[in-house]
Amino acid sequence: MSTAPEQNSPQITIEMLRKLVQDLPPIELARLPVDKLPDHIPEDIVEEAPYYSRNALEGLIMEANAYHLSLRVRLQESIGDAAITALDKARYAGATANIRVFRNKLLELISLRQDIARGERRADFTLLGNNIKRMNDLLIDVRAELIDSHRARELLRERMPRDEQLQPAVRKAIARLDQAINGINQLLGQFFTLRLQLARLEMSRKRSLVESLQEKRETIRLELQQLSKELQSTGGLLQRTLQRRKTQEQQSELQGRIIQLAAELKSADVPISETDLTNWLDTIVDASLHPQAREFVRELLSQARTSLYYLLNQYCMMQEHSARQIASNPFLQVDPQSAIRYVLKSEEFILMYFARKREQATAWLSNAALIRMEDLDELEKDLVQALRKSARLLG
Repeated sequence: MSTAPEQNSPQITIEMLRKLVQDLPPIELARLPVDKLPDHIPEDIVEEAPYYSRNALEGLIMEANAYHLSLRVRLQESIGDAAITALDKARYAGATANIRVFRNKLLELISLRQDIARGERRADFTLLGNNIKRMNDLLIDVRAELIDSHRARELLRERMPRDEQLQPAVRKAIARLDQAINGINQLLGQFFTLRLQLARLEMSRKRSLVESLQEKRETIRLELQQLSKELQSTGGLLQRTLQRRKTQEQQSELQGRIIQLAAELKSADVPISETDLTNWLDTIVDASLHPQAREFVRELLSQARTSLYYLLNQYCMMQEHSARQIASNPFLQVDPQSAIRYVLKSEEFILMYFARKREQATAWLSNAALIRMEDLDELEKDLVQALRKSARLLG
């Protein structure tokens, strides 16, 4: 057995040790350098060893455990309790239950997307949306693990011991954390890319529906304006005419037709909710902030932004038209001031969304300098400008 560190010899992995146990005679097995052995050797490795090698292997494991325990005590004295906790985190970073579940859900979503692309399944946006929501719910935990891994890595870099005998354990932990961070970032990049693809499909579908109903909505709107003028003229006529009953009947018919057309106009609306806008914003912003996703989907991001601007315009115009219609139609019992205020708050909604998002991104930036805040700022400016152009508040 050797206890002196051998700087140039490679670390012995569990898989390598299993092979050495089968291949080496006991005397050579006992000479393996304990500083190169894993700090945790599973018990089944002894059970699988040849009978004649078991005593040598058990002795080697005992000495390796003693070495690593001594090393840990020295490390703790050198780098402190917080860094030791970071060292322990490196053992399982990137391999937690949350990461495994997220990876499996992502694979399921990729498979579903491929089935749709091949025409083997219909594009069920409800099903896709439910799958995306489940993964969105996991994002908090996945991001938390990414942040923790960044913090652990930075702490270990700062606390690198001066003692060269202690450095390999810390460098090994940093390498594990590097691998975990890269793996989590790749998962997030894949998810943000796929989510953006699906969001663009959904926004395109919404846009097609809006455009297909625009002519119908405009026809109804023009008829409503004409009927409103006729209703106003009958109101004046009612004050002057002797044929009150006939005029009242005309007025009643006009009122009924206006209410009917208002219902038809409402049914021709393509629903676009604040939840829709928030989800689409999340999708675009997350893809814009993620370095790998951003580089991979530049054209897709541009298309998604264009679709979002269009739907944002439609959202604001529908709210504005609704407010004007309510204010000018006494037969629809809704508070017109409430509807108009809703339009005025649309920009506030967008600005508040980005304020919240910026706080989140600032938290990530403290640990992951890969995120670019200027992308978030630029996107906010673009969306707010589009909102202001589309709203045309109160004419």
